[in-house]
Amino acid sequence: MNFKYLSATFILVLFFSTPSFSDCPDIPGLKIADSFGVQICAMPDVDQKYLDHAKEVMDGLIDYNDDGIIDNQLAIDKVISTGSVYAVFRNSRGERKFEDVFWSEDVFDEFMPIFDANGWNCERADEDKCMHAVESKYGTFLAVFTNEMNLSGSGWDPTIEEGLHLITHMGYAHAYPDIFGQNKDSYIAKLMDVARGGYFEKAKRNYPHGAYYTYDDRSCTYSCQVTEFTYWAITSLRGQQEGRAREIKEEWKLSDPEKMLEIAPDLVKLISDKRYGIYY
Repeated sequence: MNFKYLSATFILVLFFSTPSFSDCPDIPGLKIADSFGVQICAMPDVDQKYLDHAKEVMDGLIDYNDDGIIDNQLAIDKVISTGSVYAVFRNSRGERKFEDVFWSEDVFDEFMPIFDANGWNCERADEDKCMHAVESKYGTFLAVFTNEMNLSGSGWDPTIEEGLHLITHMGYAHAYPDIFGQNKDSYIAKLMDVARGGYFEKAKRNYPHGAYYTYDDRSCTYSCQVTEFTYWAITSLRGQQEGRAREIKEEWKLSDPEKMLEIAPDLVKLISDKRYGIYY
């Protein structure tokens, strides 16, 4: 996921504090689409078909049961209220240009005294705390590159993964912090630790026998690991990982709804709770 690049630059995010809709940065020629109030930003060199596809995917994630109504208004309101957006890039050059406009050093100046007062080391042990503080006020963006996107309509499409990350990371985690919060005290995190065979602040190279979530990218913080876990759970229940068991086995072992029900019934029960509007 492109979520992980935030670890180096997260403290520079800048948005209006309470926008009525999420807000793409002011870049000449930037292409913008709207999905139920969540904006999708594509750099000028991105072909329109990729922006159209990203909007179609986001529409399907926000209104999965296709009834024209947002599945979970509270979660999407959280995404919007922080100004968080979904971005589409053709290459890393476009990403850097987007970052230069999207982020401001003023935020760094604002938050550094707060970090210092709390004794937080934002580059090491307290990275997630620092990220959460900034994102809660100024939002963030999740991104997909055009060479990752699958416009064919068949097979897996990473556009879904990155869009869902935005919804859970900036939506559900903020709307239901005790349940979907991206810290070790939330319910989803406790289920994740069961899935990994224990609590591990950093991803491990080797997990205990019987673990079914074995994410091993050590650059991914604990919060990031929760985001990935939630993504695997939802998409597996939706049948979107079927046929990928061999491809994803190094990270996730429950590639279909039947395995989810057999091995992770508590996780299925949580995702199925009608209060959260996660349809499958």
